Amino acid sequence: MKKMKLTKYITMLVALLLLAACSSDNASSDSATKPVADFSFTNDGSTFTFTNLSTNGTKYRWDFGDLYYVSTEKDPVYTYKIGGEIRVSLTVTNDAGEESFITKVITAPKIIIIDIKIDGKFTDWDDVAVTDENTSGNGSIQKIKIWAGGPNVNVYLEGNKKMLLELVDMFINTDGNTQTGFLHANWAEGSGAEFLFEGPVVSNGWGAFYNHTDPSGGWGWSPIAGSGVNLKASALVSLNDTTNALEFSIPKSQLGNLTGFIGIGITEMTSGWSAVANFPEAPKFSTLQL
Repeated sequence: MKKMKLTKYITMLVALLLLAACSSDNASSDSATKPVADFSFTNDGSTFTFTNLSTNGTKYRWDFGDLYYVSTEKDPVYTYKIGGEIRVSLTVTNDAGEESFITKVITAPKIIIIDIKIDGKFTDWDDVAVTDENTSGNGSIQKIKIWAGGPNVNVYLEGNKKMLLELVDMFINTDGNTQTGFLHANWAEGSGAEFLFEGPVVSNGWGAFYNHTDPSGGWGWSPIAGSGVNLKASALVSLNDTTNALEFSIPKSQLGNLTGFIGIGITEMTSGWSAVANFPEAPKFSTLQL
């Protein structure tokens, strides 16, 4: 009788041990298949590349944190329209429907919106970088900014009190080739102007645009009828006791087929056609990639 009870006890103990082992194996198996969310990221400006580092996932849901868009791609690339600190979330799901969730904070660059208005108020130029500057301090024009993000090429000029812009020869390179078009000796390393604006800038007066017509690079220009009205300028503004400023715009349509590049060189003259100065001083036009 005692032997039967002992045998029964041993049998129950073995069963319990086997059950415990199975439970342990199942728990270990469950833990090994649960999804774990993780990701890294890199960026080029406002465009972020997200690399999924999650394990045991079969489905993914990204929330880019800007209320615009979500993605189910594994490794998405996303361009932000806003800047600052943004919370990006990733939810990972496995075949059993189990989920894992992670959030990380990214910092997107500030989005700068530039809207130039030709009105003699220059605060809208604050976020535009200086395109070229006269480092010697001589001459009349000291600084130029060019912005061409819309339908116009917009230009801001800043100079000393000699900068009056009563008359200018403004040479414009529109094809990116500094060795074709008008080759100006004052900018020997790079001019190649396809267009010339000649006349007063400050008064929106009788000035006109010209096409370059001399294939040898010399002084050969053909007037473009009625084109003068296409340069819109502000009044000359005195910023302080030593500095004048002015802004103007030219429709891109006036400048033919722009090839993603613009270069500008200006010879300023008095109303009596006496030279005041050239800007930039040397050795090539002020240029901007559009």
